[in-house]
Amino acid sequence: MAEERYYKHDGFERFTHWTHTIDTVILVLSGMQIHYPGFSVFGAMQNARFLHLVSAYLFVAIGVYHTYIFFALGKHRIAMPGLFDFSEVGPVLKYYLHISREKPVYEKYNVLQKYGYFLLFAVSFLQVLLGFALYPYFLPGVFSFVFAIFGDAVQIRIWHTTIMWLFISFTALHVYLVVTEDKRMIQAMVDGYYYRKTADGR
Repeated sequence: MAEERYYKHDGFERFTHWTHTIDTVILVLSGMQIHYPGFSVFGAMQNARFLHLVSAYLFVAIGVYHTYIFFALGKHRIAMPGLFDFSEVGPVLKYYLHISREKPVYEKYNVLQKYGYFLLFAVSFLQVLLGFALYPYFLPGVFSFVFAIFGDAVQIRIWHTTIMWLFISFTALHVYLVVTEDKRMIQAMVDGYYYRKTADGR
């Protein structure tokens, strides 16, 4: 069966994807050591706190860069969910839940990916606010609005940790769907190219 080779992910997408991946792993592991001191990955607690802070700044920097390129290069036109995209959720859900064997046709991202990545961006922004609100070296009052919304430091830490587990769950689901649906997507995120069937289906 013939296959078509096309460029699916450019260098920018692959760079931000893998950099974010490595950085998020460090954030999660150091965060778990801070929240659960018995979970020692980086040795002394000061090591975990240092790595958590450095990786947090990197997370913000990559996020700002990613957002700029996302709009500057017009990637938002195919990756952002639209008001009328919700009608496409049903067919995609049926496919992933194995209710239907017909794979919906989409340009680059299906509607669940669009909504999922949009929510991930929003939750990431919230996680950054919560994390820096807990950081004691900012000017007093800079993040007072965070405390006004979420409560004291204990409550903010609970929210921050809960969102960490959401990140872990999202990542696990993401990896599962990629591996079980089409392993060629992994290769596409390495060299940028994806091979799809052209004669008898995708």
